[in-house]
This record gives sequence, structure tokens and C-alpha cells, in this order.
Amino acid sequence: MGIKNWFGGGAKQDPGQKPGQPGHPKAGRKEENYTIDDLIVLERYDEAVEHLKSKIKLNPNDLHMHLKLAEAYIGLKQYDRAVDEFGYVAEEYAQDGFYEKGIALLSKAQKLAPMDQSLRFRIERIQREKSMENVRAIALEGLRQAGGEKASTSAVELKRLWHYLATSSVVQHLNGDQIKRLFSSMELVRADKDAILAEEGSRESFLLLIVNGVVEAYFHQEGGKEMTMRTYTSGDIIGEGPLLERGAWPAHFRAQEPVVALKLTREGLEKTLVGNPDPRNFLEVLREQHNDRDLAATLRRLRTA
Repeated sequence: MGIKNWFGGGAKQDPGQKPGQPGHPKAGRKEENYTIDDLIVLERYDEAVEHLKSKIKLNPNDLHMHLKLAEAYIGLKQYDRAVDEFGYVAEEYAQDGFYEKGIALLSKAQKLAPMDQSLRFRIERIQREKSMENVRAIALEGLRQAGGEKASTSAVELKRLWHYLATSSVVQHLNGDQIKRLFSSMELVRADKDAILAEEGSRESFLLLIVNGVVEAYFHQEGGKEMTMRTYTSGDIIGEGPLLERGAWPAHFRAQEPVVALKLTREGLEKTLVGNPDPRNFLEVLREQHNDRDLAATLRRLRTA
């Protein structure tokens, strides 16, 4: 009897009993002592969900609690809700630069909702963002060399410039090294409203990659009246004709509002081509918009009409 008491002998436990049921050794344990992990292990998912929701209400940005909530929803077979939690945390990770963690969570969500095509698109988007982040660091260095201290360009403003350029065709079609090569060979320029950027017929050899603002192309009709033909904004290139084809500016170009642009001169172009591993593609990207050529064709039609 004494030995039995020493080793906790007494009522025999039914192997099928779970903690919390009458007769179980832990039956008298207070409910508030259960942790969320305990509740999940005990498969008391409803209670775990309620506790987690209370904690998240107090601290909505607690990503660990969101992941625990997803785990509890999986236990309840509420997969749609689990997918929502995984998706939320994945986006937060991606915004903080933890792209691989975000992709891993969305991949986990895909297994719960294999028919949800939006998850695949979100994974692809984060993968692009990851790739673009690598390009961004290289491009910022190029922009710093283009403007930098000479143009009184702060780190914050450089990031703002990149924000405008990130979706441009130049950035989309060149790799990081080529983007840095281009940006570092350009000059960051600013023009006030109504400033003339180029004049029709001029053979001044440069092109402009517009970062921000609006540039209008216009010509003088008979009698001297001005006619605006087209406007250009972030990501547009003008002047590829004079620089790359040694042609003339097809029209007058004026800042319709304050403009920030990157200027590539003949000297800068030569710098980009020295040691360039793929000069042909590099030049094709600079001329692919064909803005000067299209503008010249439009102007010929207007003047012969």
C-alpha cells in the first residue's frame, strides 16, 4: 500500500480518457492554465480560436498568433479561413523583405486550396518583387551616381525616383547591371514648368528618360499658333532619334509641369557601351518606344493634310 501511494497509485486511468475528462489525473487542472499550444495539442480547436482572436484583437500585428490561428482553423477543417491567415502573414513578410517566408506560406496555403488560382498569382508576384528588390539596390546605386551630391539628391528622394521608374519599360527589359550602367552614365535634371527642353530641328544629341512630371510635344501651325501633339510622363523616352540615329528633334518639347528626368548625352552613351556585354539589346531597349519616329510621322501627316 505504501509503495502504491508513493508512486501515485490509486484510481486506474482509462486509456481512452483525455485530459479534462472526469477521472483523468489532470481533471482538476484549471482551464485558464491551458496555453494555446495545449489547447491545440488537446484538439480543443474552438477554444484555441477564441483565445487567439482575443490576443489578435489586442495586437493585430502579432504574426505568430495569426499563424497559430491558421493552425487551429486547419484542425477545425476551416481551410478557407486558414488560407486567409496564411495569406495575410505572407504579405506582411513580403513587405518586410522576407520574400522566401512569404512564398513558403502561400505554397502551404495552396495545398489547402489547390483550386484557388489567386494563390499562384500571388506567389508569382512576390517572386517578381524579390527579383526586383535585387535590381532596386543596384539601380539606386546608379541613380546615386547620376544625381548624388551634385544634384542635392537625398537617399529618400532617390528611392522616390526609383518608385517612378520601377515599372518603366527600361527597367523591365534590362537586367540590374545594365540598369546601373545606364543610370550611372546619365545626369539627373530638373525643369520648371514651361521650360523648353528641346526645339524642333535641333540636332543637340541627348535623350531624356522622364522620371516624374509631364512633357508636351508641340509644333507651330501657320500663323504661329501652337498645337500640342502628345504628352509624355514617367518612364517615357524622348530624344532617341537625335542621340541614337543622329537625327533632329521632331518637335518642340516643353515641361507642362515641373519635370524630373534622366539625361543621356553622347558622352554618356559612349560610357555605357564600353565593355557592355550586350550592346545591341541595350540600344534596342533605349529605342523600342519609337516616340521620336512616331511623332515625326504624325507631324508630317498634319502638315500635308
